[in-house]
Amino acid sequence: MFPDTQWRDRVTLKMLRYFHEVASQGHFSRAALRLNVSKSPLSAQIKELESLLGVTLFERHTRQVNLTPTGRLLQAECDRLFDVLESGLNRVVQAGRMERNQIRIGLVSSIFWAGFGEVIRQCHQRHPECEISFTELSPERQKQALASKEIDIGLARFADTLNIHPLQAETVYRESMVLVVSDEHPLRDRKRVSLPELAAEPFVLMSRANSASTDLIINACLVEGFYPRLRQEVVEPNTLMAVVATSQQVALVPASYARQKWPHVRFIRLEQGIPADLCVLHAPPLAGQPTTTAIRHFIDTMSEQMNLPERG
Repeated sequence: MFPDTQWRDRVTLKMLRYFHEVASQGHFSRAALRLNVSKSPLSAQIKELESLLGVTLFERHTRQVNLTPTGRLLQAECDRLFDVLESGLNRVVQAGRMERNQIRIGLVSSIFWAGFGEVIRQCHQRHPECEISFTELSPERQKQALASKEIDIGLARFADTLNIHPLQAETVYRESMVLVVSDEHPLRDRKRVSLPELAAEPFVLMSRANSASTDLIINACLVEGFYPRLRQEVVEPNTLMAVVATSQQVALVPASYARQKWPHVRFIRLEQGIPADLCVLHAPPLAGQPTTTAIRHFIDTMSEQMNLPERG
């Protein structure tokens, strides 16, 4: 037996994190690299932890280390400890944001073409105490930032809300894809076009890494019996519009793009409804806590301001 106070007063969170990383990596050098420390102090911390607890946690070999039965037990306890710690700290951070009425938003730039600027203006008028900041992020980066608590909500298109568990999505603006062509394209004077008519057209689409809408468009074409002739992929919506304006390539874009004054392009309605809804992404509320008041006000204001028109 060892004195209770010996380990209770001297075992630190740092020791446990070091132990946990070595246990996860099965190797001191790899763990040291992950922790951004040298191997010597890492090894010293583990030895001190073993000494304080009066146990052997690792069977040490030349190239790797294996957990002892006691080590496996401590690893399981550390898993639970760090889960509780992370959950508790997240609650504190969320409570702090509630007190300060802060909202950090990740977004794609094209939402401003759907009237997002007016939403911000209305939020400032109705809730002047609320501090809103936003950062332009791709939908995938938004999901990562939500998971790491870097942002409170994300704003992306419908296609980027599929298979996002445990994140949640709420639709705040409904719209569909439309065809955009140059003002010299043979289809320029059409009022409506069906997807199969585009089977021979060269397409420019958003990069898959930056928009799941590309796969949604491709799947819609496959349903109609053809795979789109993808001529090029771009990263920015502005680039996509410029390519269309200066070539014979065609694109499918959210209908709200037509609100902007794009030179040398025409927008044409599609027979097939391909959703391009604007959605709010957010993490599920922590257990026992609702979505923060500031965030709820923002989502409600956005839904009201954009008025959720029907597709088509």
